[in-house]
Amino acid sequence: MEVRQARHFLAIVDHGTTGRAAKKLHMTQPALSQSIVALERELRAQLFARSTRGMTLTSAGETLVQPARRLVESSIRALAAVEESVDVPHGELTVAVMPALASAPVSSWVSRFRDRYPHVVVRLLSYYGDENVDTFFDRHEVELLVAFVGAPGADRVRCVEGGTQEMVVALPPGTSVDEGPTVRLDQIAHLPFVVAPPNTSMRRLLVEAFDRIGATLTVSVESPFMDALPSLVAAGAGGAILPAERADALRAAGSLLKHPAPPINRRYYLFYSQHHLSYAAQAFIRTVSSGL
Repeated sequence: MEVRQARHFLAIVDHGTTGRAAKKLHMTQPALSQSIVALERELRAQLFARSTRGMTLTSAGETLVQPARRLVESSIRALAAVEESVDVPHGELTVAVMPALASAPVSSWVSRFRDRYPHVVVRLLSYYGDENVDTFFDRHEVELLVAFVGAPGADRVRCVEGGTQEMVVALPPGTSVDEGPTVRLDQIAHLPFVVAPPNTSMRRLLVEAFDRIGATLTVSVESPFMDALPSLVAAGAGGAILPAERADALRAAGSLLKHPAPPINRRYYLFYSQHHLSYAAQAFIRTVSSGL
């Protein structure tokens, strides 16, 4: 079995149908089907049971999964070793990112990385925190993930602490609060708030902050569009707790800004799967670590 065939086989295992797998591999569905048929002929065993609902592994197919993964991982490590010897990674690097971290710090990380390694195309993929980090690595072809999450559960998934994101309180113009740069959350807990959808890190952060002071969060607007929140606050829809990186946009929209007392901060991490680490991913981790 060749590495190419192993990739084709695992793509169907991971995505369930030849259609989805072919799209992920950037090839046609007939070509992928022919590749699998050729592999089955070579191994003299049926690897998948075909049905209108997709492809299901046979017992022979199940025994092939781990050897195929080891073959693909070995090819990744071999390529990484060659690239490391000349320090010139190529190809693509896919990084999953929580939207609130895309502009800062990820954009600066990518910029520093691309300055040194211009032959690598960086692809950013959205991660909303609604899926376990370990599971996300299993289900998606990503090498790195930047998120507000604690330590991963699996031994093969490691993380580097990236830093802390400071949050600010944005209030509608004319809101009655004490003078000074700070505000206590209990002083504004009676206000309605513009919030992100449930199960997002932004929503959880706000709910936890209210829980700590024994208050109930009143929602006025729920929006997945982070760029719309400054305008909604400035228009009087409610208050919000947002990353400090958005301070300029908040001021420009007319919002009143305060720093929460005590501060509300979020730690973020760069996660990686040590079993699927190309040299480009290794170089990205070094680039991030050197700037911390």
